Amino acid sequence: MSKVSRRGFVRSTVASGVSAALASCTSTTRTAKSRPNLVVVFADDHAHRALGYNNPAVKTPHMDRIAGEGVILDRCYIASPICVASRASMMSGLFPQQHGSVGLDASGFQRCVVEEKRYKTFAHHLTASGYATAFFGKSHLGDPKLYGFSEAAVSGNVVDTDSFENAKAYLASRETNDAPFLLWLAPNQPHVPLVPEQRWLDLYDPRTLKVDPNFMESPPDGSIYNQGKPGERYYRDTAYTKHYKNLPSGPPRTKEQIIDFIHAYYATISHLDNQLGGFFDQLRASRHYENTTFIYLADNGYHLGNHGLGNKITMHEEAVRVPMFAHGYGVRSGTRSTSLVSSLDIYPTLLDLAGIEAPAHLMGKSIRSVLASPRKTVRDYVSSECVGVGGKVGEGHRMVRSKDWKYVLTDSNEEALFDETKDPYEMHNVIGDPANTNTVRQHRDEMRVWQRATSDTHAPPPAA
Repeated sequence: MSKVSRRGFVRSTVASGVSAALASCTSTTRTAKSRPNLVVVFADDHAHRALGYNNPAVKTPHMDRIAGEGVILDRCYIASPICVASRASMMSGLFPQQHGSVGLDASGFQRCVVEEKRYKTFAHHLTASGYATAFFGKSHLGDPKLYGFSEAAVSGNVVDTDSFENAKAYLASRETNDAPFLLWLAPNQPHVPLVPEQRWLDLYDPRTLKVDPNFMESPPDGSIYNQGKPGERYYRDTAYTKHYKNLPSGPPRTKEQIIDFIHAYYATISHLDNQLGGFFDQLRASRHYENTTFIYLADNGYHLGNHGLGNKITMHEEAVRVPMFAHGYGVRSGTRSTSLVSSLDIYPTLLDLAGIEAPAHLMGKSIRSVLASPRKTVRDYVSSECVGVGGKVGEGHRMVRSKDWKYVLTDSNEEALFDETKDPYEMHNVIGDPANTNTVRQHRDEMRVWQRATSDTHAPPPAA
């Protein structure tokens, strides 16, 4: 963890694209007069490296400012890098094979949460405790009022105009109401189709855009790259937009084709950033600002041609690691944390902030202490799992990530080990290096612990 310096973030103006340093923030933590309001913005397909404070090529002045005034959670990993499974895990506090929605089918979540009522969402608990709870945006899980929210407007608008309008109207409606509220805002962006207006495209000169060092036109052989069912060599991408030229639905893709896509992807994120800035400015001006915790994260990342892949679904950093930052009540300002965080931690954290005891079965941990003191940590490992498109419970890839290492057990029981300090782009599988024997053993042991906790039906790692 390190303090945010004046030079730590880059802000680009829409009019000129001129960089300006963010003003430094005092390291203070706001206190609440009563139970805090909770605002969560949950984007779709936002890659960890695709915002300004991680990548100066991306123009996100509002996100940079909000994050710079709060705490950046630099190592946030989602429970599953595929939309429905990730969202069901966020709402239930469980891994996909525990709630049953392991791929793009929401029926497992709907069965155990809505029909059988075996599990409650955090919205159920907050609503029951007196919070007003509102959901605006992309659901993927059905009507949010059926899984705990007292008010909801689900949207399929790919540029999120109505979702932000609804969220801003809701904020305005709370000005005369002192009851605490949860506002869950789920933009569709930057999920495809990418349809940014020309003014957002004009922020970028495609001649200056670059691919990452692990870009490939096609993925190498190996099950770790498989985005389909076990044994397949299926590579998924639903990428399409009028703004990029002849991008194939699968590999091979040339560098020029991927840069064309990245151009539209960054432009879409800049549009989202602008919408978020307007929303946050209204929150800042509201009477509830001092008593509100604001959190931003995404349901999964995106490959952008890295490893020869598009979309997400694998256990690579591009797919499982997402941007996350928090601001406001209970948050130490102007800081950056390297503590491992899971998307499953959002559920118990919201309840903790609201003073509600968390259910014992939750797989996440409250990170309230990390928000207040970013040097703290609540876990030594974080896990994720994902089946391929159309896969079943117990299939697919899974990973265990520690501070410096990632261990992957693939759909076909192949293993990978990456040294995340020396090899952040995961280009060298060092599972067979004798120097890593103890590291492999430790991560295999942790994988077995996770498998027992989730009742994973997948074969365990080798014993030796």
